[in-house]
Amino acid sequence: MRLRKPPAVSAVFTLAVLSLPQSVQAQDAAKGATLLAEARKAIGGDDKLAAIKRLQISGTFLRSTGPDQIVDGDFELFIELPDKYRKNEITGFAGANVERTEALNGNDVWDDSSGGLTAGRGFGGGGFGRGGGADRGGGGGFRGGGGGFDRGRNQPPNGGAPQGDAGSAAGDRVKEQQRRTRQAELARLSLTWLMTTDGPVTWIGIAQAPEGTADVLEVRPTNGVPTRLFLDPTTHMPLMMTWSGQPSRGGDIRRRGAAAPATAAQGQATLELHMGEYKSVNGIKLPHLITRGTEGTTQEELKIKSFKINPTLKADTFVP
Repeated sequence: MRLRKPPAVSAVFTLAVLSLPQSVQAQDAAKGATLLAEARKAIGGDDKLAAIKRLQISGTFLRSTGPDQIVDGDFELFIELPDKYRKNEITGFAGANVERTEALNGNDVWDDSSGGLTAGRGFGGGGFGRGGGADRGGGGGFRGGGGGFDRGRNQPPNGGAPQGDAGSAAGDRVKEQQRRTRQAELARLSLTWLMTTDGPVTWIGIAQAPEGTADVLEVRPTNGVPTRLFLDPTTHMPLMMTWSGQPSRGGDIRRRGAAAPATAAQGQATLELHMGEYKSVNGIKLPHLITRGTEGTTQEELKIKSFKINPTLKADTFVP
């Protein structure tokens, strides 16, 4: 486990307009569509964005897994629109690397995990699992409403194989929850990097923060959760997103040693994703710093090292 200097505090916006008169709802939908179009123009334009069908993204992560527990590692994401997603992670623990994969292929989900002592850490040949040498293992999925950060398992609570109809039903429920969570994550990442959504968009008001104001859009993707997108009112560049989901039990990586949020296991909270460090890749401005947290905390940081746009992916990238 290695500690890294925590990121700077991101702006926290407060929505100044929570509801709008019935008579202007149609105008709000039109304004929402217009502002999303402006955001797409700001990051590269419709033509360039519409041409993107696949993304390969690699970088490092820093994540809080408890009040005083911070781990880091390497990750690689593969996205093929509209419905394929895969995340590989390698986390190092005192010389032992734990490798995990989670994937969505249409309506199918699967996971891999493996671990062992290794000489180094990193991805080679396009990531582990395919050309990277990951051994097949038991479930290593993730859980959390709408894309939280808590570790999950594909095994039932007693650690054994499901037995009978009850066990089969429980396994089906786990798979369904994983499918919904990963579809929501894919919808969120498509919006984060490409300002792309398949759902309606509505302008709902102006948000305020010490640093300034932001236009707030509500996005309702077909396979996601209602999400609020905050745009710079002058440049229309995306700043952050929020949605309601199950909070993490992790602490704030900006305050090592601080107590983790006291939340019920089934509670709901406002989850946040902040975008920063925009850099141009093939003429498209993409955020190279992503931070996530719960209501003002920062519990995960992704630093992007490279983007590949429309890479040629192996035929088995999204299959177990």
